[in-house]
Amino acid sequence: MTRTTFYTDHWQHIEDERVTRYEQMFVWRDGHAVLLEPLDLRSGSHVLDFGCGPGFVSLGMANIVGTTGHVHGVDLNKQFVLVASERAAEIPQVSFHPIENGYVPLADNSVDRVLCKNVLEYVPSVTSTLTEFRRLLAPGGRVLVIDSDWQFVVVEPWGAERTSQFFDAASVAFKTPEIGRTLRSHLRNNGFEHVEVQIQAGVDTTGGSLSVLRNMASYATEFDSMDAREVDKLLTEAENAVETGEYLFSLPQFLVTGIISN
Repeated sequence: MTRTTFYTDHWQHIEDERVTRYEQMFVWRDGHAVLLEPLDLRSGSHVLDFGCGPGFVSLGMANIVGTTGHVHGVDLNKQFVLVASERAAEIPQVSFHPIENGYVPLADNSVDRVLCKNVLEYVPSVTSTLTEFRRLLAPGGRVLVIDSDWQFVVVEPWGAERTSQFFDAASVAFKTPEIGRTLRSHLRNNGFEHVEVQIQAGVDTTGGSLSVLRNMASYATEFDSMDAREVDKLLTEAENAVETGEYLFSLPQFLVTGIISN
């Protein structure tokens, strides 16, 4: 892996330890239903889950669309696609497909909903990806893009300066780490109408987000962007803060919807 392509390479080749963390991070939770409300899922909806990972959100959406709908999960990581397909073996309204060079193996106008959750920050070209969404969406179809802006992350007890240094070092993992703030403009400039923005900011005080920090720690040390001893010190401090009740993590999510005109 090279520094210039790491943002996409690290999703194609995932070490076992990180796979285990993703299995814990991406499992379907009650909060997902609230997060997906702007997508306006209905019984019978046909949905693309772009960057589906291990498939938990796709499976959750399959329960909403029912047997008259369908969810297509796609991902560039073939291990994710394989594992997700195994999970979905008894669920006919969901299927998983590998994606190659940004191309989704579905026909034009074949879906009426597209979910892209925490993916656009990694893609080589936001414009090309949104163009692909427009190809796939039927007239009147809706896209929901959810993404972060890593300049807004809060980690206590680190404080603002050390938090910024840590995530600056980890930014090699992202093509566009501040994409959240520009999503509205991207959708408006790429043919989507009725573009609307919401922001949701949950707070973790019990340590569930430590897996996020551990992932970021591996990125921060990948190219010696931050001294490994300092990274270990920060992680230990965060872990200890969970035990003492001083831990707080928050990362606002930008939820942006757009419609393809009839």
